[in-house]
Amino acid sequence: MARTVVVGIEGTDSSRAALIWAAAAAASRHDTLEILHGSGLPVEMYDDALEQGAQSLLHDERERALAAQPNLTVTTTLTRDTPGKALTEASEQADLVVIGTHPYSLLERVFSGSLAYQVAAGSHCPVLIVPQETGEGGSGVVVGADGSPDSVSAVALAAAEADRLGQELTVVHAWRSPDLFLAGDTGQGYRDERVEEGEGVVLAESIAGLGERYPDLVVHRQLVQSQPAQALLDAAKGARLLVVGSRGLGGVARMLLGSVSHTLVLHPPCPVLVMR
Repeated sequence: MARTVVVGIEGTDSSRAALIWAAAAAASRHDTLEILHGSGLPVEMYDDALEQGAQSLLHDERERALAAQPNLTVTTTLTRDTPGKALTEASEQADLVVIGTHPYSLLERVFSGSLAYQVAAGSHCPVLIVPQETGEGGSGVVVGADGSPDSVSAVALAAAEADRLGQELTVVHAWRSPDLFLAGDTGQGYRDERVEEGEGVVLAESIAGLGERYPDLVVHRQLVQSQPAQALLDAAKGARLLVVGSRGLGGVARMLLGSVSHTLVLHPPCPVLVMR
């Protein structure tokens, strides 16, 4: 079966940024690029003019992708499904789904109404979320690790991506001091030191074996006393890619994202790859 990278396009600046990244990803993987547009319009509103406009959009975006990657195999798909439904269904046969994103309104943040969230939560393959303002720069791949099976998979994916891209890898593990402080308790510093030692073991175990699998990969470790989402937002500023698991130690149902992934999908500091 042919390997495929699927990108959703809407004719917006954010989807055009995603298209360029998707084309580069497909070319580097020797995959086919599928450009998908879901109109989401009811049957009674759909007419020949709208169909022609959508086909023209797909044609233009195909030309844009080929201009960026001339040797790429590119297909197009037009569907009347909503973008979220169309991309989620396409993910069943894809290796990667790419979508653009823009700064979200308060209502979108409150109700998780963004397309990025919908697709990242329901996808059957990894999802790459590309912020509208993403440029050509950025260096390094960043990944969060918390010792959960989901983060183990995320670290493995991040290492593979860093090796493929020729980038250095930074693995971030954030920890918080247990709420053990009592008035007059002078042992808190000692407790924090012991906790940090234990969290350092979690971080070391998260990267175990990477050196053998990727002998040329440079791996940095960051052990940070912070909220996980904030630690990753800080570490990923200026990064080429941030990789996160879809769930963490508080694993939930498939159609929801963990709190850290949720935050990073809605506020991506750089392109964010969500492991599924």
